[in-house]
Amino acid sequence: MHGRFPFKPLASYTHLMKREVPIWDRFIRAYPNFAESVDYDCICGKGPEVPENMGQPWKDDAKYLGSWKIDAVAFQSDNTYVIEVRPRAGLSAIGEVFMKMLMYRREHPDATNPEPVLITDQERPDMRELTAEHDIAFFVV
Repeated sequence: MHGRFPFKPLASYTHLMKREVPIWDRFIRAYPNFAESVDYDCICGKGPEVPENMGQPWKDDAKYLGSWKIDAVAFQSDNTYVIEVRPRAGLSAIGEVFMKMLMYRREHPDATNPEPVLITDQERPDMRELTAEHDIAFFVV
């Protein structure tokens, strides 16, 4: 699988919040060979139930707006990375990236070895140990 964008800094990123962008840019610059390509704002999960009488454009919008979004999915020849970028990442970020990785695996059974990755700007107490216990790659940039 390959992403739609090269793994390099861009002028803007779909779905990343303003305060997440500098963290992501620092990560790309610090680890330029981490991935070959990337997708942003990737929908995962079942999304909301939509009434049958809605027109298709409305159904599509409801599905997009009501679904979980993965910040980035990065692709390397032998791995797929489900990435959460979070300032001052805490316990909720661990649960979020882990669950999004599970949904991604379920929805993309052909993906090569999907792994959760959490990227943050500050290391908080216990985060390195907890992410390691759950096989979540953890980066502070």
